[in-house]
Amino acid sequence: MSRLVGPTAPDLEGLAAVSWDVDGTLYSTRSLPWRLLLAIATASFRDKSLSGARDLGQLRRHRRRVEVARTGGGCWSPSEADIAARLALEDRWLLPSIARIGARTGVADLLGFFRRHGLKQVVVSDFVADRKLASLGLAGQFDAVYAGERLGSIKPSPKLFRQALRDLDIPPDRLLHIGDRADTDGTAAKEARCRVLLLGRDFGSFRQLFQTLSETSRIQEPR
Repeated sequence: MSRLVGPTAPDLEGLAAVSWDVDGTLYSTRSLPWRLLLAIATASFRDKSLSGARDLGQLRRHRRRVEVARTGGGCWSPSEADIAARLALEDRWLLPSIARIGARTGVADLLGFFRRHGLKQVVVSDFVADRKLASLGLAGQFDAVYAGERLGSIKPSPKLFRQALRDLDIPPDRLLHIGDRADTDGTAAKEARCRVLLLGRDFGSFRQLFQTLSETSRIQEPR
């Protein structure tokens, strides 16, 4: 039976909004590398072409550049042409695999739980995420979708959260961020003074988190 990693259910009193990370949070990225390699190998064998291998090289170079940007504090501002080129590669190779992987079990229940309590829900992702959300069957589930690469910074920079807070017009302690990486989601949210829950550290699965919150949590307006 899955269980919370932490000892107690999270305190949601006074919460006004929830932000969600995408990659590794809304869906598992564990099987994505081998799925991607299999898709490219199959296409290369069928078409007798090396274009898939070249595309894979571009995706890997992008990933390395992103990690370098993270170590430098999160400054990342690719051109719209660069973003469009990467999205074309994602459309071809990544999105079919993401659709097959699907959203994590319990995500839909938790989205509904927060919605029934009148909370705003937004996506705070490093990358343009609309197509990924559509592939996961989650298009239209969020009030706003933020992409750090279009705002000039990615996690661990807190700038993305500060923009969301300005748009939501709420103080930081009324926003809860749900992510999966302590070095990105955790650092950025904490520096922005938001609450944060990390998959694998604070809770073990979304199904279990939903059950725990349904049984124990009360979301109330602050006094």
